Amino acid sequence: MNFGVVLPVEGPKATRESIVANARLAEELGFHSVWATDRILIPRAAPSGYPYSQARGAVAFRADRRWLEPITTLSFAAAVTDTVMLGTNVLVLPYRQPFVLAQEVASLDHLSGGRLLLGVGVGWMREEFHALGIDPSTRGARTDEWITLMRELWSDRHAFALPAGGGRTVAPPILIGGNSAAAFRRVARLGDGWVGVDLDPVETEVATAAIIHEATRRGRRREELLLSMRRRIEAEDMASSLSSVIDDLVADVPAYAGASVDLIVVDLLMTPNMPDALAQLADSLIAHGWLAERGAVVASE
Repeated sequence: MNFGVVLPVEGPKATRESIVANARLAEELGFHSVWATDRILIPRAAPSGYPYSQARGAVAFRADRRWLEPITTLSFAAAVTDTVMLGTNVLVLPYRQPFVLAQEVASLDHLSGGRLLLGVGVGWMREEFHALGIDPSTRGARTDEWITLMRELWSDRHAFALPAGGGRTVAPPILIGGNSAAAFRRVARLGDGWVGVDLDPVETEVATAAIIHEATRRGRRREELLLSMRRRIEAEDMASSLSSVIDDLVADVPAYAGASVDLIVVDLLMTPNMPDALAQLADSLIAHGWLAERGAVVASE
């Protein structure tokens, strides 16, 4: 089992200093990866259809809330780290022009030394699709087409070559986000892995079983897929002490492992002091034997 953390790409913590401090701290503490979420536009009226925590949606999707672009943020994080993996969780793929994105992704993967994990999703915010001039009913088909096209570009099987690859580049893993049956089928058909969001261990086991079954039916091996779950600590969780909230999360790790999860990505953005929360998470994982002990680190916001 590996563990990743979401970088502070949104809200008041989304600063140069905080990105540097938390990326370096995650690497020093021995976390597998750091992740950046995605948003291009936020409507000034409350958006409709958020498929996850409504309490979080009310906080996150405010027009006055800073939200940094993920490829830019991960490029910045790559420059101040050496070994930690860099992931998008998730990039809304149908919003992007695929040739431009393929070049951006190839450039970041090359400059980071092959550390990129490209998590993608089909998106959900209809207001954002309309503002970008995209019919939301095409999002699934566009996602499938863009994945295929980018892989052709990265593997030098397209009529055009990507300059970032010098004619050929190693394709970064593409992880498919989403909790729907359509997302599970897309993972089995096109993905190198899955990014689930806020499912409990029982729900996760149902999801991973569906993905593995469909992948096996298509002649793929379980070992080909990186199956991950993103867990968020919500603002309302802070009614309890941070240490007890983190211990409760870590107590679920064995059940997630039993549900075939390879990687848990923890979102600590709603905690009062993210570096302190990150250090406490590492301490709890070490105490339960899930993370190798590293040198002592002094956390500072």
